Amino acid sequence: MKNLIRFFALAALLAALPVAAQTYDWSSTGSTGIYDYPSMYKYTTTGPTVKFANFQSGTVLFRYPVTNTYGSSTSTIPGWTTLHSTFTDDGSNASVTTKLFRVDKCDYSETQLCSISSSDGANSPVCDTCNFNSTDIDFANYYYYVEVTLTRSTTSANAQIHGVAIN
Repeated sequence: MKNLIRFFALAALLAALPVAAQTYDWSSTGSTGIYDYPSMYKYTTTGPTVKFANFQSGTVLFRYPVTNTYGSSTSTIPGWTTLHSTFTDDGSNASVTTKLFRVDKCDYSETQLCSISSSDGANSPVCDTCNFNSTDIDFANYYYYVEVTLTRSTTSANAQIHGVAIN
């Protein structure tokens, strides 16, 4: 009888694993983004963070390809509604902007789904979000990417991206 109970418990656990695997969200650390070519010598990475290199100012642009971590071929519309961004912006001479884009697979037209803009804050990480419609993410018909723009007008300003996520 004990073996039968163990068998059913194991079977229930194994049956639940595919369902649990489909509930994970997408995320990426700041340092894993793909840089825009003009940004090549303006940035440096430290662990998960992208920031301006010493004595550099202007604009740094990174893109993060969004992949379907929800269910691949079985579920192409995950129901995600929130873009998250973790960044540092220490004052009026710096800014961080995070945007989520949808790209049509047929004509490659782009649509911005939401945007987060930093506000001048302390020299410590800030988490912020923006929302979009739960049907906007449809991996069967669209590609997605997150674009992060760091700007600073003086080399003493601090603009950093630590991570982006969608759920």
